[in-house]
Amino acid sequence: MRYIMTILTGISLLFACNQSSKKDTPNYKLFVSARAAQDYQTAITALSMMTTEDSAQYPWSVDSLAFYHFFYLNIPGLVKNPSTALHYCDKGLAANPNNEFLTELKGKLLLSRGNDSMAMTLFSSLWNKNKDYTYLWEMTFINLVRGNVSYCDSIVKTVLSQPDAATKKVRLTHPEAGIQESVDARAAFLFFDGLMKNNKGDFLAAAETLGKCLEYAPNFYLAQKGIYEMQQNAAGKPNP
Repeated sequence: MRYIMTILTGISLLFACNQSSKKDTPNYKLFVSARAAQDYQTAITALSMMTTEDSAQYPWSVDSLAFYHFFYLNIPGLVKNPSTALHYCDKGLAANPNNEFLTELKGKLLLSRGNDSMAMTLFSSLWNKNKDYTYLWEMTFINLVRGNVSYCDSIVKTVLSQPDAATKKVRLTHPEAGIQESVDARAAFLFFDGLMKNNKGDFLAAAETLGKCLEYAPNFYLAQKGIYEMQQNAAGKPNP
């Protein structure tokens, strides 16, 4: 099963990106204007200039560059190159090794390159640090890709039995669809149960499970996509 870049997060920009600078330079004003117009290529150019002109004044610009290259620069039909986003992740982490935003983003980027071992190390470190279900979700997905079904089944059952599963969220990011979402943890982990049932060929049970996901999180992109693909397969139509 190929990794679906989802995995994700909704990750959002750091709060500082929405704050005014102490001194609004021309490049900062250009960034704000381009961002408002959703002209992300120009926004990235402005951010690049901001990091060189006064990195102390804009400490969040490297974080934003990493995220913009990860999320916004997607050309349909082309394989995304994560090298630039990884460059800015490493640059930001060199300045602040405890930057969880960039650590999480780097894990996603490494996973997209097939480096699941290093990604697992990063997500495991983050999970042990703050018990954010987002990181456990990523770890579970990696294990499912590796074929560790029993591990995944155990994690799903454990999370769903937790009282806080109804209140906690999992951040998922889907650059290929331009979607960021914060999903009910019950739906996010129940999605794995649906995948495991689908992989065993129990398509009816898988569809029912994905339907349950949507009861918890009606706009859950991965569950919606999964049901749609199952319907297309049942009808004998190729997936787009």
